[in-house]
Amino acid sequence: MFGLSQPTWNICQLGAVFFFNFFSFFTLCKFIGTTALSQTLIESVAETEGINRHAGYYSAFLTYLVFTVGHFVATPIVEIISPKWSIVSGLVGYAMFEAAFLWMNEYFLYFSAACAGFSGSLLWTGQFDYLAQNCQPHTLDRNSSNLWGLSQISLIFGGAYLLMLYRFQTGNEFQMPLIRTVILSFLVCTLVSIVIGFFLPKPHYRAERYQVPYLKHLCEIVKISFDRNLLFLLSTFLYTGMELSFYSVVFPTMVSFTKALGNTRDLNAISSIFVGIGNVSGCFALSVLGARVREIGRKKMVLFAAVLHMTCFLLAFLMFPNESPLQPTDEIGPYVVFISGFFLGVGDTIFNQQCYTILSDIYDHDKRIEAFAVYRFYQSAASCVVMFYSAQALLKTHIIILSTFCVLATVTFFGIRVPEKYPVTPSAEMLEVKEC
Repeated sequence: MFGLSQPTWNICQLGAVFFFNFFSFFTLCKFIGTTALSQTLIESVAETEGINRHAGYYSAFLTYLVFTVGHFVATPIVEIISPKWSIVSGLVGYAMFEAAFLWMNEYFLYFSAACAGFSGSLLWTGQFDYLAQNCQPHTLDRNSSNLWGLSQISLIFGGAYLLMLYRFQTGNEFQMPLIRTVILSFLVCTLVSIVIGFFLPKPHYRAERYQVPYLKHLCEIVKISFDRNLLFLLSTFLYTGMELSFYSVVFPTMVSFTKALGNTRDLNAISSIFVGIGNVSGCFALSVLGARVREIGRKKMVLFAAVLHMTCFLLAFLMFPNESPLQPTDEIGPYVVFISGFFLGVGDTIFNQQCYTILSDIYDHDKRIEAFAVYRFYQSAASCVVMFYSAQALLKTHIIILSTFCVLATVTFFGIRVPEKYPVTPSAEMLEVKEC
């Protein structure tokens, strides 16, 4: 279709699903207060609607908490109902979470946040399985980069959308009619992603399914978590979660509270755009390189990403006030926001893509989903921990912890043993689907 092979078209359609979902969910998360913008949606209506002014933070923490433990339940479900319907089911949970902001009931908000967390585990596990079943070893890097790039374009559009919304802000508050209009626009985007997901074709290379009892499946996840390669990848998994929380929560907070930067509200949205540009640029580079990433070496790619992130941390340490993650400050904070955002985005893409692809390199399909569940468990657990201590930690503390784990993640990544030869054709356990 459109001159693309069927597997490539499947990946592009999956990328469209995640573009609309990322645009709605992550832009909403910024809007409701998971980043410390000067005045957020929930804070604007807390008194009039009778809900806790910190409900946005609590709901976000609850989402990540359920998302963390949900992978142990989601993995066998994906095996049973197929990756396509896991993706669609996960999107429905995200839609429920967004709809909760139309009525502003605190208890329903927490319930829908928990549903979104479990839906996220279904969505991401289904995404990884669908990606793996549409790739051969020599197309894995290109297809995974294309998928990640298509989804990360949403950060650019999301930042631009926030800039537009701020033009309609009245003083320091958002009026309820505007809030409902904004939430409906996000909900429509999620419904569009559900429709696109509903028409996802069958994977081009269908994996053989093995019915395994749940307890045995759970034991397999625990067993594979002690595999030598996964133990070496543990630090990398944890670091991807920590840097995710840093660029999505801590970094925007620093920008918002450094008043010397000027209009931090708009600058915050623009920094999100530059993180998105960095993500997309990294994906484009990896997509162009394709199978040559193996020739260059995944370990060298991770080292390059670590250098970018360490540079960003050094700039933040030197340029931003130490109290900037916690409270407004009038100290001088030079204009390094765009460069830092770009470096964070490129490095984030490389780290995550190498985690995706190296799991597919190391493990066959019957072990791959379990390995991915371990990856997401450690990643989301680390994100939860960073969100928990972010309310008390100074910038210096963040930089020390992140730098330590960045170095540790890079060093341990070099200890991974990857098979030296890769088959050109699908493995014996993969069956090509002739009619998709």
